[in-house]
Amino acid sequence: MSSAMLKVLMVGLDASGKTSIIYTLEQKLASFHALKPTVSFNVKEEFTILGVPVKIWDLGGQKQYRDEYLAKKGFIFGETNLIFFVLDVQDTKRYSEAVDYFTKAVDFLIKIGLPPVIMVLLHKVDPEIKGTKKIRDNVQIIREHFSSIPASIKIDFFETSIYDRENLSRAFIAGIFKALPKTEIIKSSLSDLMKNAAAEAVILLDENVLIVGEEYTDETAKELCRICGPFFANMTEKLLKYNLTSPKVLEAQMEGGWLFQIPLLVENARFYLAFFTKERNLERINKFLSAFTKDLSSLIKYVV
Repeated sequence: MSSAMLKVLMVGLDASGKTSIIYTLEQKLASFHALKPTVSFNVKEEFTILGVPVKIWDLGGQKQYRDEYLAKKGFIFGETNLIFFVLDVQDTKRYSEAVDYFTKAVDFLIKIGLPPVIMVLLHKVDPEIKGTKKIRDNVQIIREHFSSIPASIKIDFFETSIYDRENLSRAFIAGIFKALPKTEIIKSSLSDLMKNAAAEAVILLDENVLIVGEEYTDETAKELCRICGPFFANMTEKLLKYNLTSPKVLEAQMEGGWLFQIPLLVENARFYLAFFTKERNLERINKFLSAFTKDLSSLIKYVV
């Protein structure tokens, strides 16, 4: 089953931010200036999550392409596991147009008996304007537009921005995990590891530097892992890219405790564990790593 592939559609109107989201997840921020409208659709296979290849279809949002997708529904929407519908919160004049497109796509999926996981990304809710009255009002208006969608269609909403990669990553992973329900084992395994290692927080990142799981008992410890974990993992990935020696363990003494990051190689896939502990207990952490690695290995083999 590990050879299975997830088909993920990135759907929405033109200029809603679909391609920029993919670039953000790929850490290609420097490429934004060169972005052009997506012509028809692009198929990407950039991500492997927990050993499962994820094929992302980036669908162009211009009207002629939307009409084409709906005319060839079986080809575009068929066999889809997960849909990210991207809606520009700041483009108030096109809310009705966006929801109409969403409704037509969902109607087809209902007819063919294929209810995929659907995540609506309320996009361009940038950090500096997220709390403003205008944006909060816009979000409420959008939710009211979606109130006419049949109750049988389960939709999760996430407010996202390319300027908040961590939150965007969490939305992406949340969709993947809903499409792969057995990934609940990660939560249980991380919880056991955290308790056994006497840690305040632990996060698991993959080689895409995406957080694929986290457990914590302390909010500050969680935020330290969320901030430092991806930074350290990204540094190690760059060292590997240039065939330079990468550290086996990274550790940093911080106010209130210690931060550790340990790389793992599981089923030919790289992962990173970031811990925050009150004491410098690396030996205790290492004692329980083998059991967690075994769980992760099983998850990769039988995740679908």
